[in-house]
Amino acid sequence: MMLLHVHFIALMLLGFALADDIILKPVKEGKQEVALVFIQGSQIKPDQYVPLVSKLQNVSEFSLWVGIPEYTADLLVPIDLSGGIKRVLGEMQLKNTTRVFFAGHSLGGALLQGYTYEHDQEAPGQILLGSYLQRKYRNVTYPIPTLTVSGELDGLCRVTRIMEAVYHQVIHGKSPNTSFPVVVVEGMNHFQVASGEPPFLVMDRDLKPEISEDVAHSTVATLMAAFIATRMGNLSRFDVISAAMQKTKTFVQPLIKGYEMEGFYNFKPPCYEKPPSSNCIVGCPWTSSFAMTVMAGLKEAKVNVTDGIHPVSQVIPDYLPKINNNCTGGDLPNCTLEIVTVTANKYEVVDKFDTGFVPTSAKEMRVKMKSRQAVMEATGMGNVDFNKTDGGSLCKVINQASYDWGMNNIGSSTLTRFKKYGEPMIMGEDKGPYNAGPLWIWNPLEYISKNVSGNLEIEVRSIMMRTPTDYFIKASAGFHYCKLLSPARVMEWAYVDGLRAHFSLNNKTMV
Repeated sequence: MMLLHVHFIALMLLGFALADDIILKPVKEGKQEVALVFIQGSQIKPDQYVPLVSKLQNVSEFSLWVGIPEYTADLLVPIDLSGGIKRVLGEMQLKNTTRVFFAGHSLGGALLQGYTYEHDQEAPGQILLGSYLQRKYRNVTYPIPTLTVSGELDGLCRVTRIMEAVYHQVIHGKSPNTSFPVVVVEGMNHFQVASGEPPFLVMDRDLKPEISEDVAHSTVATLMAAFIATRMGNLSRFDVISAAMQKTKTFVQPLIKGYEMEGFYNFKPPCYEKPPSSNCIVGCPWTSSFAMTVMAGLKEAKVNVTDGIHPVSQVIPDYLPKINNNCTGGDLPNCTLEIVTVTANKYEVVDKFDTGFVPTSAKEMRVKMKSRQAVMEATGMGNVDFNKTDGGSLCKVINQASYDWGMNNIGSSTLTRFKKYGEPMIMGEDKGPYNAGPLWIWNPLEYISKNVSGNLEIEVRSIMMRTPTDYFIKASAGFHYCKLLSPARVMEWAYVDGLRAHFSLNNKTMV
């Protein structure tokens, strides 16, 4: 064990000795001397950030020192972070009164926020580029004012995760917008904060930019300079950020609408058994507004759907769909069936780590509905043929409605890009019935990559369970369960993942 410790210390010392830190002296006399410690992203060398920070030095109203520590093999690990920061602070010839700001790109930003939270809560501000404040800080008072800037076409720090930051920090933020602004730079990708040759992972996952590197650097540098000036007391400079934030709010609004339709758990957690409140989500709007209505298929009578979000595997109490009244009086146009449904969203397991690397939307919506047969019989139609009402792929029909809704609600430039470069989703026939509860629960909604006459597409197939109203298990009679495609997943596909095959930097990324 002692030998391992010796080897580890030796490697760290070797790393320090070989580190090629970047120290940039101020290029002009400004109002005051400030410093910026900039933390590199994984496998991106410090000198690849020099064009950006040089622009920052020129547009800043301050005499700005910049220190960029290099970490061993350009791979940043948490245990090394403080050593590099201390090293460049020692290399810069700072006055005792110099205020030190921090910035980090990609993994550098992800790790930096923990360092400043633990070690430097007096820092006047930090800037996260291609990264964001993580969810774990959402329910605490994060002490360091933070500017978040990321690209619309960032293939590693996806724009849907930045949208989530806008939702919490800007639209519903408790702090002043000057403390935690969030900006999406349209047309910019992940690597355009840096310069030169992208590392392997960036090359494999990043999307193609639609603005030049020079425009990206100028935009980001201007935002960084405005934030530093604001934190140093020149509040008029926040106008630059405020204008960018307004554009960002407009840009992300379609995504917010789609994620709200899903009942996104990272906007608000489900209420489950708790009393309804503004702090939690009672039910899924997609299920109550669209899915059950499509399933019902009524031409005259109406439905009023109350959805509840609950784990579908829960048995005590056992939440099941039901119809609370009937329309047997004959006046169908003036009759409304009161229907209860149940939804549970299933998210990517890796998203628990909040990396922004995987989709943030639900990969499937597990929805318990009443069967079309049960609904029609509740309107007084008598004995309805189950095979005719529920024998087809009704889940497929609902999923097509979700796909159409998502495509109709994304931003116009995103839609144009996706139609040109994206892989479309095609709805396949339902699989099942899986009339044993665990089989329906644990068989996932399928996303099948296909090459059809040289064109790539994704076939989406629902897993369904359905039972007639005379089913031999009375408690399970008259159900139609579907694994549904979230409209938010459709939108996220159009903004990010559906572009990878034809619009990534290397055009060879596997979906």
